[in-house]
Amino acid sequence: MSSFVRLLKIPALLLAGATLCGCVAYGGGAVGQYPGAHPDRPFHIPPGHMPPPGECRIWFPDRPPGQQPPPGNCRMLERHVPPGAILVRG
Repeated sequence: MSSFVRLLKIPALLLAGATLCGCVAYGGGAVGQYPGAHPDRPFHIPPGHMPPPGECRIWFPDRPPGQQPPPGNCRMLERHVPPGAILVRG
């Protein structure tokens, strides 16, 4: 593989990574926007409902906190985020 082709792959990977980072919430208690039916409506995740460090949770902005799916393995959950939901990392 030529060095030119290898150089082209690096920016493409960085762009893909930066794009995906916009769909994830981090930290203790999150407020933000979500890609879904109402992109102008903010969502809030109470600190007590954030996943533990190292785990993730699929969050549905239109459901109450007590009706959200449980936290789990990030690698498994990131493949199953339905439209209108977000992946929250602990």
